[in-house]
This record gives sequence, structure tokens and C-alpha cells, in this order.
Amino acid sequence: MRVTIIKYLFFVSLVLASCTTTMEEKFEWLPSESAPKLYPMNIYNGHLFFEDGNSVYIPCSALAHSGWGNDGSTHVTGDDFKPVPVRLEVTWASFVENKFYTGNWALPKEKMTKLFKEGVVNYRTKKKKTYNQIIVGLAPGGVAVVWMYGEGNQVEIGRYQAKETQVAMKDFVPGNPTISQEDFMDLTEIYPEAIENIKQKGGIEFGLWDTYRKKYNWRTNIDIPNYTFENSSMEMFNGEREDLFDEALLKNEFKERAIPDYLSFIITNPKGKHYVFEFKNIDETEIFNLFKQVDATKPIEIVLKMNEDLSNRRLVFKQEDKEFPITKIDLDNMWEYKK
Repeated sequence: MRVTIIKYLFFVSLVLASCTTTMEEKFEWLPSESAPKLYPMNIYNGHLFFEDGNSVYIPCSALAHSGWGNDGSTHVTGDDFKPVPVRLEVTWASFVENKFYTGNWALPKEKMTKLFKEGVVNYRTKKKKTYNQIIVGLAPGGVAVVWMYGEGNQVEIGRYQAKETQVAMKDFVPGNPTISQEDFMDLTEIYPEAIENIKQKGGIEFGLWDTYRKKYNWRTNIDIPNYTFENSSMEMFNGEREDLFDEALLKNEFKERAIPDYLSFIITNPKGKHYVFEFKNIDETEIFNLFKQVDATKPIEIVLKMNEDLSNRRLVFKQEDKEFPITKIDLDNMWEYKK
């Protein structure tokens, strides 16, 4: 009898161990889509698949063009807590090209799980939260990029290449099955800005989104007498974002980052007053030229400089003893920040 009981307990322990190891870890997140502002797209069929074969669909507005890396549609899809996806399948329409693309790729589950577990800290509340969005970006030429977003931070998960495909209009637009693909994707009336942009650029900017992914070793800093650097927010052309404060900003390490298109500095004076300096839509041509004209193997700083009374404001691109002013910015876009 004793041997039988031992065997039974051993069997039960094996079953419980098996169940524990096969249970999927789940996190609270939602999917969303992204597309370059002047290169709209629409998802025909898009899903993020889990290891058990189940999936969650990727929502998409009729004409998605939220800006590269910016989230778009958000639907409450699936359970609040979901497993980490292991595969992306997506077919979409690229309006400016009058084409469809499709792709099916494995996702880096271990990398994503690590990020979900590490989470991110909210600057205002100092509370730790997990990443809460998985964003699928789709661009001309069949470019697909996946990011994870949470609390002002966004990390690129992977870049993938889709191939051209065909989708019957009766399936894509069941409400108007006789419309031609060319007429449906004509943006002349519904989004003329996209057409005008292509004319000005001399064509579709294929390869642009890979150019955005090039990284340099840089950081932000301040040079303001008696002020401390409290917060540094950065948004890069490749869709990544960082929000640095407390210990991370005290270290303020140089890091491989893509070129920024947005910077925000919060500075604090000896009386405890906080001021925000925000630089939106940094001029692409100017900032890229600055990065190109210095030594890419050496560290770079983007420094906010001014006098203690906040006069003589400058934003400077600096490498060693070389300094270049960043001119196409609004240095008056500042305000007092009250916590």
C-alpha cells in the first residue's frame, strides 16, 4: 500500500510540474497599427499568434497614417491578459503604391517576455508598470516593424520584409465589390497631401524607414548654471522612445540610439521650480546632416544651454570640441512644470 501511495504522489507531482511549465505567462496589453503619416495603409488581415495557436487581431482604421511608430486604432480585443505572441501574420494595402503586401514571421518571444517582466516606471507616479501595447508598423516597399510601448518608452522588437500579393476587391471591399483596385486606392480626393508629398519628393521614399534605423552613440545633457537635469524624453525617427529620470539620468550614459525627431528637457532651479523645454518635429534635413558630418564612432551630445535667468537659449549638437547650433527649433516652447 505504501509503495502504491508513493507512486501515486510521484505521478501527481509530475502532472503538476508539467502543467506549471506549460502554462503561458500572460501580460496586460493591446495591439495597434502604425503607418507613416504621408504613406497610408490599411490592414486586410492581421493577427498576432500565441504558442497555443490562438491569436488576437490587429485593429486598423480605414486609412491608417498616424505617423511612424505612433499607435493608431485601439480595440479591446481578446482577454485583458494575453500571452506573449510568437508569430505575426499580416496582409495590407499600401495606397500610394496601389499594392498589397503579405508576410508571416516568427517574433522574438524571449526578448518580448523579458521586456514585459522588466516593465517601465512612470515618471510622475514612480510606479512600475508593464509594457501595454504591441504596435505593428507597415510602410511602402513591404517594410514591417514591431514595437513594444509602455509609459513613454518604446522599443523596436524586429524589422521584417513582406512580399507583394494579390487580394480580390470583392474580398477587400465586400460592400463595393465592383470597384477597381486603382480607384479604391486613389488618394486624390481623400488624402491629397499624400499625393503632393510624393510629387515634392520625386517619388516614394523607398528605404527611408531603414535609414531611420541607423544608430549613433549619443545622449542629451544641459549646461545651465545652478540647474539640475530632472527628465529627458526622446523620440526617435525609427519609432523608439525613451524617458530618463532619477538614477538613469544621473548616470546619463551614452547609448546607441537612432536620430531624434523630438526632445524634451525638464530642468530644476535651486528653489525647486521645474521648467520644461520641448522641441517638436525637429527638422529632418538639419538633424540628419549634423549626424552625418561628425565621426560616427565617437560619442555625441545634444546640449540645452542658457544663462541662469533662462536667457541666451541654445540647443547645441556637440562632439568633443566641435559644436553646431540646431537652429530650426522653437526655443520659446517652454513652461513651468508643477508636479
